[in-house]
Amino acid sequence: MNFRSALLSICCFAFLMTLSMFYYAISIPQNMDYSCVNIVRALNGTTPQTPTRERPPETDVWETSKYVRTVPQARFQDNLRKDTFYLTSWTKAGFTNQFIGYVNMVYLGTVSDRIPIIPPFAPDDHISSSAGPLPFGEIFDLDRLRRSLRKPVLEWSDVKSLPPRLSLDAPSSVEQFGCWSTRPPHEKEPFLAHNLLHHLGLDISYTRLPEYIRQDPSLAAHSHIALMPLAQKIYSLNPLTHSGDEILMAPSPHGAKLSPNNHLACFDFMYYASVGTQPYEWQSSWSPVWRHIGRYLEFTEPIIDIVKGYVRRALQVITYELPPFITVHARRGDFVHQCWDVPSQCLAPLSAYVRKVKEIQGAIFVKFGIKVTEVLITSGLTMFVIEI
Repeated sequence: MNFRSALLSICCFAFLMTLSMFYYAISIPQNMDYSCVNIVRALNGTTPQTPTRERPPETDVWETSKYVRTVPQARFQDNLRKDTFYLTSWTKAGFTNQFIGYVNMVYLGTVSDRIPIIPPFAPDDHISSSAGPLPFGEIFDLDRLRRSLRKPVLEWSDVKSLPPRLSLDAPSSVEQFGCWSTRPPHEKEPFLAHNLLHHLGLDISYTRLPEYIRQDPSLAAHSHIALMPLAQKIYSLNPLTHSGDEILMAPSPHGAKLSPNNHLACFDFMYYASVGTQPYEWQSSWSPVWRHIGRYLEFTEPIIDIVKGYVRRALQVITYELPPFITVHARRGDFVHQCWDVPSQCLAPLSAYVRKVKEIQGAIFVKFGIKVTEVLITSGLTMFVIEI
């Protein structure tokens, strides 16, 4: 299975949640799945309002070409406007964690007056590295995001000429650059997104972020950074600086030792980031990143058409309108290795999922008078239907 097929399968699961009558997090409290995006909490009175699909008035003010100097160049540094400041990040994780990291980065751009440049999704932990990257804008509607935010959002293909998606070659120009690492003090190496940086043609050296950027500086092993102090740190006009801030963490693979760039601020990993004092904010309906950025990211029409086709086949329906159904993601695979203290109790039994589904069915019937019998279950890259 290539990356595109695998990623479409993963997106199927994500989009199935938007097609379901309701969203519900089915979890065992001792084994919370922090890596899955619990975007909407339903039936408990805390469901955030989802924006309507009505598009804002059409305008070309956010056209990407207005925020670069010219067409994509061999060197991205030749294509950045001198009167504009930018922001980007890399990631090394599965699809969901890559998505969260990129959206955290876009939020950081809005509060630091920098234009975000979103990299493509790159194959990593769960997919062969030979599969090739997939542009963010092929999965999510960036035009709608720009209009909703009333801010520009770029992709790397807007600023640099990149090789074909399935090519194993690097771009003609490999650029050396300095970035920040979000890794906690006890980690000796930055996150190394080899597949992505090879595709982008970047040779990155890393400087460790100072401890006051961490969400809890008293905890040396705490992975989360605080987005507001980070925004102060990279604010273009009057950044927050302290003596001794810049301590080189790792030279680039080709030996460069460059300080973080101010024109294009960049970070190795943005998944572990929060606005407030609580880690993993994406679980909460009040999450600022979700409320201000994430909820405006809708799937593109081609992705919607593909997923609806999968659902129609799974439910064995031929009508255009889909019947109401409940979606469950019974994650297995890597989860079996996540419960070091209670390995025999790591994975919830099927009976636990059945019990939760019946609770949801009952709540839906009481609240809305709708009887939902179809249950679509995904596990890994497999999808099947049961009736409960």
